[in-house]
Amino acid sequence: MAIFSLHHSPIGKSTQAQPYTAAAHINYITRKRAMSLMQKARLPGQNPREVAEYLKACEDKDRKNARVIDKVMLALPKELNQTERIGLVREFAEHVTQGRAPWLAAFHDKGKDANNPHCHLVLRDRDPKTGKRVIGTSEIGSTERLRESWEKFANRALERAGRSERIDRRTLADQGIEREPTIHEGPQSQAMDKRGAQPRSQRRRLPNRPGSKRRHRHVDYRLIDKGKSRPQENRARRAASQETERDYWAAIDRDSQARELQNLASIHNPHREPAALRTAPTLRPSNQPGKASRHVPRQASVKPSEKLAKQKPRFKDLSTDGRKRDRGRRIEHGTSPHPAKPPKPKWNARDQRALERMRRERQDDRSRDR
Repeated sequence: MAIFSLHHSPIGKSTQAQPYTAAAHINYITRKRAMSLMQKARLPGQNPREVAEYLKACEDKDRKNARVIDKVMLALPKELNQTERIGLVREFAEHVTQGRAPWLAAFHDKGKDANNPHCHLVLRDRDPKTGKRVIGTSEIGSTERLRESWEKFANRALERAGRSERIDRRTLADQGIEREPTIHEGPQSQAMDKRGAQPRSQRRRLPNRPGSKRRHRHVDYRLIDKGKSRPQENRARRAASQETERDYWAAIDRDSQARELQNLASIHNPHREPAALRTAPTLRPSNQPGKASRHVPRQASVKPSEKLAKQKPRFKDLSTDGRKRDRGRRIEHGTSPHPAKPPKPKWNARDQRALERMRRERQDDRSRDR
């Protein structure tokens, strides 16, 4: 079925490992044993070698921190034939470049890629006439805009072809699919899995990208793959996703059964706490020396009516009889009623004049502001 896959990465003049990496990328994606067809627009020359020479000349003229090209790899829908795929890629490239920036597309859909048709799209964000940027691939969010455009154009092409399949750029979690996504296997790992070879994971020293603080980093693959190859991990994830639905319905049955049992227990024993809310009995140490602490027997249960009678009232009785009753209760328990609060001091004439003067000043300030 049609899948969504779009990988976007730039090649910069200051971030590339070696000079003329963009030209080398053109030679790699247009090799004869992999490429079945090449499409381009606004690029000089008739063959890939001339395009590579053109990118070398552009790299020499660009500033030292310029972006030479942008690489975009697209997974082509299997439901479309080659003519429909070519039209889809051309329409997408012209939309992204706005008909002004150069682009080149190399289609890989033969040989070992017959079941994995994809396209390597190369974009140069420069108008050949004006030398200004057109696409804006160096801006924040440019990759997400490319993904959104490819989803729209691919679904439109599938609809024109009369196919019901659609692609979705969202993650499985956003789509509401509860399964773990599979990982990219690659041709080498697939060939080793067919031969039955078991690779050994080890700790390796890998070079960092140009411009990093450190030249190398150490990666322990034994902690990452845990002794499993990529095809083995994907098979385990697919098996787990098949069992997830059965586990889901089994969990629902267990939950409904536990809820029914709890409802029945509450009907037959309305004054008994649920098992989840019961606390474990506490152990009290013995007062006699030399004897180990033993469990204190549980006291007899108290009826709800007696427990309610012993509770204090939640609201005060404000009537005269209630006040007398509370006063007598406080005297009986040895507590005296609260002493009366002293009366508030009255305002004298001096304080009153000061208050009136402050009010007049405040009124004057308000009228002045108006």
